[in-house]
Order: sequence, then C-alpha cells, then structure tokens
Amino acid sequence: MSQAPEGLDTVRQILFGADVARLEQTISADREAAQRRDSEMEQKVERAHAELEQRVARRLDELSQKVTAQLEDLSRRQQAHADRVTQLLDQVMAELSRRTDTLTSETRAALEELRARTAEMERRKLNVAEFGASLAALGQKFAASSGEASAG
Repeated sequence: MSQAPEGLDTVRQILFGADVARLEQTISADREAAQRRDSEMEQKVERAHAELEQRVARRLDELSQKVTAQLEDLSRRQQAHADRVTQLLDQVMAELSRRTDTLTSETRAALEELRARTAEMERRKLNVAEFGASLAALGQKFAASSGEASAG
C-alpha cells in the first residue's frame, strides 16, 4: 500500500505537472505584469510630481515677478510723492522767505520813518526850547525894563 500512494503522487505529478507549470508561468507572468504596472505607476507619480514642482516653480516665479513689479511701482510712487512734497516744501520755503524779506523791508522802512519822526520831534523840541528860552529872555528884559520904568 505504501507503493500506491507513491505511484499516486507520480501519476498526479504526470497528470497535473503541466497544469502546475502553467499556473507557475501564469503566476510569474502576473508578477512581472504587476511589477511593470508598479514601475509604470511609480514613473507616472514621479512625472506628475516633477510636473507639479515645475508648475509650482513657474507660479512662484510669476508671483515673484508680480511682487517685484508692485514693489517697483510702489517705490516709483513713493519717490514721486517725495519729489512732490519736496517741491511743495521748496515753494513754501520760498514764499516764507519772500514774506520774511517783505516784512523785514517794511519793518526797516517803518523804523527809518520812526527815526525820522523822532529826529523831527527832537528838532521841534529844540526849536520850542529855543523859542521858550527866547521868550524867557524877552520876558526878563521886559520885566527888567518895566521894573526900571516903574522905579524911576
């Protein structure tokens, strides 16, 4: 009986050996196909990843260019504003300088007029003092002559 199972194994091997070999070939082919699909999928993922990196890099470049352009525009506008403020300040300073010069000239003219009036008043004061002194001298002479005439 022990030979029967061995013979049965041999018969099975002969009968099913071709099927097993075909199954092993199919399994091997399926494994190879699966590896190819895995490899293709990995390549697709890598290509997609590289493409995504390129798109992100392009988008970052675009954004960088936009930001740079906006910063340059802002800088130009700030410079134009600073130039305008400087121009206005120059105009204000020129106007203030002109007004200061005008006020200084007017003040000098007014001071000269006051000096002239003061000098004129001093002359009049001296004239009045001289006239008063002359009147006093005349009064003394008149008083002295009247005193002599009433005494004599």
